[in-house]
Amino acid sequence: MSSTPSTWYKDNFMISTEQKLLQLDVINKAFDSDIVYWTKGTTPEALKRMLSKSLCFGVYALPQSSSQIAGKGSPTQIGLGRCVTDEATVFYLTDVFILPEYQGRGLGKWLMECIRETMNSWPELRTAFLITSGEHAKKFYKETLDVVPFHTKKAVLDHGLEVLHKWGPGSSFINDQKNDS
Repeated sequence: MSSTPSTWYKDNFMISTEQKLLQLDVINKAFDSDIVYWTKGTTPEALKRMLSKSLCFGVYALPQSSSQIAGKGSPTQIGLGRCVTDEATVFYLTDVFILPEYQGRGLGKWLMECIRETMNSWPELRTAFLITSGEHAKKFYKETLDVVPFHTKKAVLDHGLEVLHKWGPGSSFINDQKNDS
């Protein structure tokens, strides 16, 4: 989606918005696991379309030695931060993960720093949002992205605005929607 990919390096890791580096099998496997509990895997065609219409921050482990470099065409994907955005005014962060064997190394925090840097570079940004649960996750996103809980302010209410949503058939929460009626 982005016309000019961005790349960041830290130790033996890289974060890049380059679409060509995304590894569909890694992403779909994560979607089908408990680490990405809010979604499920999808068809390769739908996954390609979804990713191509998103600003994706892929997290990669870089090869450690020249023999590893010679044997691989690209780094190994170990995480993702996917953003649905027009790259100017709206930024919705979704599908964030770091594979369990790479957690505890500060990579999630670094991923959020790269995402925050990108968001903050857009002078016309109107809103950035995400949906999360759990006190640990809420605290993490507040600290790393400077987001706060959405509370409808009087000015918003005076204009009759509300935040609305609908779970779609691709959501892991579809059964919850039926129970909410």
